[in-house]
Formats: sequence, structure tokens, C-alpha cells
Amino acid sequence: PADRLDYGFRLATARKPSPQELQVLQTIFAKHLAKFTQDTAAAEKLLAAGTAPRDTALPMSEHAAYTMAANLLLNLDETITKE
Repeated sequence: PADRLDYGFRLATARKPSPQELQVLQTIFAKHLAKFTQDTAAAEKLLAAGTAPRDTALPMSEHAAYTMAANLLLNLDETITKE
């Protein structure tokens, strides 16, 4: 997960995350992974949104946790504010 989260951060911000930023991403990912592992119906509902089909190469709970991490990245002030 650390490599994927690092890559996602770099795609969204055009820079490497600091160790603290990466730790926050890993914590958020782990929290959501635990939630979606326990509540697969919530993971299924999240992944049903949108027009693209679910990537079946990833387990549903893992896919949903990465979706929430991507949501966090795309909602950072750094990614939505143009200076």
C-alpha cells in the first residue's frame, strides 16, 4: 500500500509526500480497509457509484479503501487550488 499511496500522491500533487503525509495516507487507508473488510455491503455500495465497472483484480474491501484514499488526495487544498 505504501508504494501505491506514494504514487497516487505524486500523481495528484506532482511531488513526493513527506514521511508524515505518507503516514497519514497509510493510516487512513488502514482505517478504511478495516471498515470495508467488516462491512462488505458498504464497500459494494461505494464501488457501485459511477459508470466505470469495478476492478475485480483487487479485493472489494481493498479497492474501496484505495477509493477513499484517492478521494482524500483529490480533495487536498494542494490539488484543487491553483496559485
